[in-house]
Amino acid sequence: MRNILNFLRKERLYLLLLVFVMLMNVIVVTHSAKHVQAPHKESAPGLKKQAVERVFEANKGLRDLFTIASLLILLILSLGLLLDLALLIWKLTGKRIDILTYKTHKVSWNLWDVCRVVILFSFFGYMLILIEAFMAKTFPVVKNNDLRMIVNSSILDTLAVVFIIYFALSRHKEKLIALGISFKNFIRNVLYGIAGYIAAVPLLLTILIAVSLVTDLVHYIPKEQAVVTLFMKEKNVMFLGYTVLFAALVGPMIEELFFRGFMYNALKKRVGIFWAALVTASIFAGLHAHAVGFVPIMALGLLLVYLYEKTGTLVAPITVHIIHNTSMVFLVLLVKQMKIG
Repeated sequence: MRNILNFLRKERLYLLLLVFVMLMNVIVVTHSAKHVQAPHKESAPGLKKQAVERVFEANKGLRDLFTIASLLILLILSLGLLLDLALLIWKLTGKRIDILTYKTHKVSWNLWDVCRVVILFSFFGYMLILIEAFMAKTFPVVKNNDLRMIVNSSILDTLAVVFIIYFALSRHKEKLIALGISFKNFIRNVLYGIAGYIAAVPLLLTILIAVSLVTDLVHYIPKEQAVVTLFMKEKNVMFLGYTVLFAALVGPMIEELFFRGFMYNALKKRVGIFWAALVTASIFAGLHAHAVGFVPIMALGLLLVYLYEKTGTLVAPITVHIIHNTSMVFLVLLVKQMKIG
């Protein structure tokens, strides 16, 4: 009992912030429930074959780009299958894959430090919402949901890096390598990341097709993600360019720092590699995808953990994450050009 009281007294600031976050969650959920709309029975207009053919006739450059993208996907899939076969043969010969740069060690921070970062992140996120709600009366531009989303993401991701660095380096006196940050063998680890992603493509596509077939059988239509909606409707080139840069480059680096460098290491210390990998990959997928994308993104999360453990740095996982996000952004923008109706 004394330990509990000491904990409550010592961590009262974070506990108060947690109460605030929970209350704000209740308010947001309640408000969202009042304004929820019944789903439309008719699906949004898709890329029907005849409509796509008309678009290609009108825009030969777009047709050529689509053809190149299709061939590139086919090439990567073929390379992935060959690489998987080579890795299988290598494994059957009893040889180990040794690509280690640094051996990961037991870090000083713990799960409560991870919770502190999440609490601070959530608190400042809600504070931004409240500040923007107050500013909207004076500055109408603040009412732009897309602008708020990307500005808030930029601010919060910057704060997340500050919080992680503070707890890992300042409070626990760790070095950057404890978070997986190192430029040793940089090019080699980038190549490991590229190879790892190519090898994973056949599995990721297989999982995605299987999940899509199941959702079609149950007639489930997933809700379009906010960032996809933003890409599809945004016309301002500068704003779209910044969003692409953030989603494809900055976001992956910060997410890897938190999920693999910070959270995974704290979990591994308590529950071991297997459960730490499973939990972080599940949370990673849950925050990034709807029902259709959950399993493929979780598989990607497991690959990111595997590469981190194998190399001891975040370079390979960040490379994979950047390639994946860039590919998804490219495909979304390609579909945007082909969208009919």
